[in-house]
Amino acid sequence: MVENFGSYLKHERELRGVSLEEISGATNIHIRYLQALEDNKFDEIPGEVFIKGYIRSYAINIGADVEEMQNIYEESTDKKIETNLESKTPYNISAKNFLSYALIGLIILAMIFGVKYFTQSIKNPPVKNAELKEKQNAELPALLLIQDLKEKTSVTVEGKLSKKSEVTVPKQSRIMITKLDSFKQKPGIESQINSLVPRNKKRQPVLEKPLKLTIKVKNNSWFNMTIDNFREEDFIIPADGEKSFWANEVFRLNVGNKQGTDITLNGKLLVFPESQENLVKDFIIDSKLID
Repeated sequence: MVENFGSYLKHERELRGVSLEEISGATNIHIRYLQALEDNKFDEIPGEVFIKGYIRSYAINIGADVEEMQNIYEESTDKKIETNLESKTPYNISAKNFLSYALIGLIILAMIFGVKYFTQSIKNPPVKNAELKEKQNAELPALLLIQDLKEKTSVTVEGKLSKKSEVTVPKQSRIMITKLDSFKQKPGIESQINSLVPRNKKRQPVLEKPLKLTIKVKNNSWFNMTIDNFREEDFIIPADGEKSFWANEVFRLNVGNKQGTDITLNGKLLVFPESQENLVKDFIIDSKLID
């Protein structure tokens, strides 16, 4: 593993006979940022996104493997963080001990919930079968009760309807039967209900993404872009190049060289936010810019 990432960069560059001035001229990255990379002074560079972008441009221009160089950077920074943590923490808890403590905590929580459930079951005994059956019978639909009452009011002999037997029907049930019969007699109810149900469901047309961002550059430029807050792009556009992107709602753009770079949103030319550096950091681009 590389101990000093900056020294590693400088060694790879000198092996290929490339100067910092040549890299700066090809990428439009200020030479002091390239020097900061080789000196391991990452805090002098605006942010992590720019560090990785500059390393990418650096590797391309010296002819090195981009992915390998970025992996070495991540490994060196991870090792540095681990070393700092070890020096600051007097007592280190091993992973095995941590898992043991976590398991003990889970067991204690399970015992607490088990005791709580047991005490609640004692206070609230289960409902007896008879009470449960009586409750279910009380919740039978009213239509079944009405149908049963109507059947009891007539007697059929040899398939012919005879005179109604004298069965006393409660007043409330007679009212419910009358309302049911009147509802059935209303014409057109079924057709009105059926008319509300859509017969043919048409497929909704798929809308195109409403935002189109076009980037044009005069010189080689590095960009980092997040589209709709979930898809990230990291790329370099060569001199006199052009590239377009589409989004539903928003772009978040970082630019390594804003001079000589033009961006348009749905055909409207946008103006970069003012800054002392030749960089653009976290430029939010959405439909508000063209309203």
